[in-house]
Amino acid sequence: MAQQTTVILPVRDFHGMTRLASVLSASERSALVRELCDRSATAVLEAGLRAVVVSSSPDVVNWASSRGLDSLPDQGEGLSRAAHEAVASLGDTPWIVLHTDLPMVSSRSLTQVAEVSIGRPVLVPSHDGGTNVVASTGPFPFSYGGGSFHRHFAVAPDAAIISNTELSIDIDGPAQLVAFPDLVETVGSSHGIEPL
Repeated sequence: MAQQTTVILPVRDFHGMTRLASVLSASERSALVRELCDRSATAVLEAGLRAVVVSSSPDVVNWASSRGLDSLPDQGEGLSRAAHEAVASLGDTPWIVLHTDLPMVSSRSLTQVAEVSIGRPVLVPSHDGGTNVVASTGPFPFSYGGGSFHRHFAVAPDAAIISNTELSIDIDGPAQLVAFPDLVETVGSSHGIEPL
């Protein structure tokens, strides 16, 4: 690749994943978010790509610094705006916007996206119709939220669609979490959640 691809990691804070409140305590959810962010950062670095974390949370910014990652402020106007601002800061550098709730993300899958995105956008749909990965160079009309994959494909009909389990499976609720007993063990669930 002529230019190093930059992976944008939007992380609002370490206190999200409220859909898991029925099975994880607040501290366990925070531990889970940190673990998933660490997996994303490790995959990016192992792929030899640059990572930029987008957040205005001091805890997240400190975490990014501890991992040797750059960071940009999140203006608090939603994911689409955060991605737009991060991409705008990169100019003509190839980029990947990667969600950080992907338990199976790997350097291999990110390298695939970076290679395929040379010359055309790339979209990776989530299991529920969202968009877990967008990659391109230059501006892109982000439109995150429910059903975002179809909106993204409508504005980028020439995009390569990658169906990759490592990138399409995210932790969206208890049904996804129980499929990953290593995560349940890592966060030390006190609610007796049972893996499948």
